[in-house]
Amino acid sequence: MQEKMSAAKNHIDDHIESSIYSAHLAEVNETRQVIAKEDIFNDRGVLLVKSGSAITPAASRAIVQFKLTKPLQDSVTIQNEMSAKDLLHNFATFIAQDHILQSIHTSYQLEPLLELQCYHYDALPMLKQKITVMSDRMRETFDRTLSCTWFSLLIAKEMHLPPTDITNIFLAALAHDIGMLHINSETLEKKEPLNAEEWRQIQAHVVIGKTILAAIPSVPAAVCLAVLEHHERCDGTGYPFGKVESELSIAGQIIALSDSVISVYYNRFKPEGRGWRDIIPFIQMNNHAFFYRNYEVLITVLRHSELPSTRVVDHDAMLGFIGQVIIKNTQLKHWFNEIKDYMKLIGYSHGDRKLHALQNVIFHIATSVTASGLFQEGFVEWLEQIQDERLSDSYRQVEDIYLMQEEVIFHLQRLNRMVKIHLTDVNKQNVKIKEILESCVSRSDEHIKAMN
Repeated sequence: MQEKMSAAKNHIDDHIESSIYSAHLAEVNETRQVIAKEDIFNDRGVLLVKSGSAITPAASRAIVQFKLTKPLQDSVTIQNEMSAKDLLHNFATFIAQDHILQSIHTSYQLEPLLELQCYHYDALPMLKQKITVMSDRMRETFDRTLSCTWFSLLIAKEMHLPPTDITNIFLAALAHDIGMLHINSETLEKKEPLNAEEWRQIQAHVVIGKTILAAIPSVPAAVCLAVLEHHERCDGTGYPFGKVESELSIAGQIIALSDSVISVYYNRFKPEGRGWRDIIPFIQMNNHAFFYRNYEVLITVLRHSELPSTRVVDHDAMLGFIGQVIIKNTQLKHWFNEIKDYMKLIGYSHGDRKLHALQNVIFHIATSVTASGLFQEGFVEWLEQIQDERLSDSYRQVEDIYLMQEEVIFHLQRLNRMVKIHLTDVNKQNVKIKEILESCVSRSDEHIKAMN
């Protein structure tokens, strides 16, 4: 066990010292000078970059050939880093672009609190360096980070948390994806489905981020923990440790909820022309995955914000759309029941925490679809009635059903990915369970292909 933990630590250290961040710094140097604030040596004592020299592409190439005496990030300084004032300006720009968020920002009097938190950020030079590099090199990730941080601040304020906790949540939300700066860009930008090893690379960003922050003496342990936990879920299906609700911090779970909302809105909803009101059915379908108190606060804010109930599907296209929803519901029910049977075949006495996490996915999908009524007897008949009688007052409900179906698909695909990763683990399960999981993956792949 000790050897495994040591190997994992070395792997994370390699990520932090890798050529990826060095290349980012070299590119940033094109617009803001990145200067070595001290002599940079390799682990054999050879001088690579003199103090005061710029981290140019040539310097970067020299650096990445060797292991350094300490991470490059600790030996450089960036001129014109993003200050508290600059960060606040970026928040203002992001909020002004969305009149719904602008209205919430004003109604809940977030401006004074946001300004205060930005000045807490100003006292952390390493975080300023990472946020500056992210804003230059990973602009979309930076913009999503602003969104996640704003939502996290909103939830923390409405939960009436102590000022210190609110500051910790703000800083952790701002830092939650800095580990992405150390992940291969080819993996991050890949359009095709990722394999198990590529998913592991991306999942490492939470540990990388936590490790970077933990090396900063002035960063509270609660901030580091929240960054580490922001992809954990209450039902044990998250990463890196598959923790359950009783093991998780409230800060990490506020960021987890905000991050999920932002991801769904910008990746799936906004491209389809959907608005913030469509987040409500998404949160309802995932209430088992997050702290109920966090969920309740965000749902309350959204419901009190008079979000417009706009429809995306044109009136003339609605009858065909309902037909597609009916077909999808039948396919989904068959897929879900089939995978549920595979998970039952595994049994529940195996004592494998990761296998229990896989089974929890199915359990919570079942809970969500039961609450939504998607697979209940008579549900399809009700949709057919709306279609046959052209009940336009129910068309908005049909769009909500579509969103719920999409969430079930997302979780079934996520389960399929989790099973594939589990099958590649070093500690293999027994032969019978392995065969069941392989059959589960095969059938899921067929369903995914059929539904595309």
